Amino acid sequence: MGEKKVLFESEELKNRFEDLKDFCKQYEIDCYHDGISILEEEEDEEEYSTLRLNTNSEIIVYLPNEAEDLLELSDLIQFVEEARQGYFLNDYTFISGQKAYIRIGTSHINFQDSMISEMNFQSKIDFEDISYNVDIVWGLNSFNFKLAEKGLFSKYVPPYLEEDIFIVIESDKKIVEAHLDIIFDSYFFELKSTFNLEIEPNPWIYELWDYDEDEDDFKNMKEISLRPLLQGRGIKELLSIYKSAFDTSYPQQQILSFSRVIEYVSQTVIRKDLIEKTMIKLSSNRALSPDSNFILELGKIFEEHRDLGKDYQAFKITISTCCDIYELAQHAPEFLKKTNKITLNSNKDQREQAFKEIVDAVTATRNMFAHAKTNYKPKGSECPTEQLEEFSGLMDIIAQQTIRWFSVQKEDNRIV
Repeated sequence: MGEKKVLFESEELKNRFEDLKDFCKQYEIDCYHDGISILEEEEDEEEYSTLRLNTNSEIIVYLPNEAEDLLELSDLIQFVEEARQGYFLNDYTFISGQKAYIRIGTSHINFQDSMISEMNFQSKIDFEDISYNVDIVWGLNSFNFKLAEKGLFSKYVPPYLEEDIFIVIESDKKIVEAHLDIIFDSYFFELKSTFNLEIEPNPWIYELWDYDEDEDDFKNMKEISLRPLLQGRGIKELLSIYKSAFDTSYPQQQILSFSRVIEYVSQTVIRKDLIEKTMIKLSSNRALSPDSNFILELGKIFEEHRDLGKDYQAFKITISTCCDIYELAQHAPEFLKKTNKITLNSNKDQREQAFKEIVDAVTATRNMFAHAKTNYKPKGSECPTEQLEEFSGLMDIIAQQTIRWFSVQKEDNRIV
């Protein structure tokens, strides 16, 4: 077995290459130049071989599950360094220092092979003292290397797909997360108005059902039957609001749509509560001969229900009436600490505190996005930015349970 000697054009390239080699070996990534592995130290040859590498050397990169692409060595090293230092903001945005990648889909089928892909998509934008350059790119990059590092792939979906398209945003300073949504929306407008090109975030999805590996789960799912489809007064409008949440992959927008579901149902919940409490009062023997105190007590019921029309109270009575706290606890993000502690052994006070915590978070987070103003004052119960996706998932469960509660009410009792 022969020994291979690798020569580099500079000491700096050699040092950076060592870090690249460690990363690739750890995450099962292979790299070849002129048919020779640049990572392995020995070759199955009788004679010694010399491999000369410079920044422009072309490297064929093989990610797990046979995903491959061709990169120059300088780009390969840079992408790996960015992957090591960066993080996923959500399932379509990767940030590393002064660069961000947003995975997108476009309104043009086979975008990379179309004539429009040859257009100049470069643009720029300034925020205060930070300058950003924006462009559309495709091909293997640090987003894909981070997927490989995190194991975010399956045997059916490798960490790199040839159809991957990205907005790349480069800054002269560290990327500010809050700027990315504004940049995306502004870039969308320019692409649409200039090239009639529409873009949208394209979340990374790799967890396809694998029936070979999850055979028991699949057998259990085969036993499940769908309920009869919902219909009747108010259902069409309510389901339309619910469905609108999935017209976007932004958790902020989804949270607003799920909040509208709660608001839609809240008036029916309030009316039902009012009717029940009024009927209890009128069932009293005192109703046969009402005095002034009885009339005042009856009026108090209506007075209290006027307050329920306010946002917070409406959300509170709707969520506590329609939702199962045990189910919500299974989907609660980490910041909902009281809700995460709920078990079958939790007492009534603990369950009520959990409901209050959820309502506080729902109303504060909803108001933060619905009334996004410079003078908005945080309440302290808003969902943290890094947990918005999980919180949107919790809101989805709340919306589902609210819809099901509404669907079993008599049609005459539904407020639409």
